[in-house]
Amino acid sequence: MWKTYFEQNIKIGHQNEHKVFNLLQDIKGKYEIPYQEYVILLFSGGMDSTCLFDLIIQQWGCKVIPLYFVRNAKNEQWERESITYFYNLYKEKYPDHVMDLELINIEIPSRQNKDYLDRDRQEIMGLPLRNHIMWSNAFTQAVYLSGKYNHTIRTVISGSVKDDGDNPESGLFSILTYNLSMCASLGIWSYQLMAPLIDGTLSKIYTKKDLVQYAKENTIPLDKSRSCFSSKEEPCNICTACLNKNNAFFN
Repeated sequence: MWKTYFEQNIKIGHQNEHKVFNLLQDIKGKYEIPYQEYVILLFSGGMDSTCLFDLIIQQWGCKVIPLYFVRNAKNEQWERESITYFYNLYKEKYPDHVMDLELINIEIPSRQNKDYLDRDRQEIMGLPLRNHIMWSNAFTQAVYLSGKYNHTIRTVISGSVKDDGDNPESGLFSILTYNLSMCASLGIWSYQLMAPLIDGTLSKIYTKKDLVQYAKENTIPLDKSRSCFSSKEEPCNICTACLNKNNAFFN
């Protein structure tokens, strides 16, 4: 059943992505690259967001506010070790472009009644509205932190890659439709959720394999990144995150 829904979503997304994109442009205009602006980066310590951190500083000169949600995940200890490592690495490398690391405590998604969740649904479609909840809370922080930095923060950046293209939680169709809803809800149409690795605003569209190559060229130690969902220190090599990362490295 869930596989059928997933395939239907892919079909609907492909059929309507350009319509949503055109509607978004008609209402708010094209994505504006935030050259040298303050931006919020959703930072997990995984391979995608770690490489994107470096990319948006190198190509756009952004002042990056890395945002991590402390959500009591079972792999949280290892994610936080990774984000701490890369935050310090980039802060030393780009001292004028790396702002304070923001750790936000929030349960995403709610665990109440989670025992009833159909595990087949989770395997195929992910946790319900996980990314949307993160995006919404990131824009809340964009409003708050604009006061801290005395600068309007209008851009939140997500690390979706081409490999995520058909995922209902991470794909471009989801990001575009969220943009419409978020701007309407906040009442300001200059806000933008960007996914630079897939939305065409960088020099190319990136796959995970492309990010591995980028990391090699820019001496980014991806062995320090954390993508595994398990609670153990060593990656399990069987979860979806591990399989995707290993595929990028070895295939």
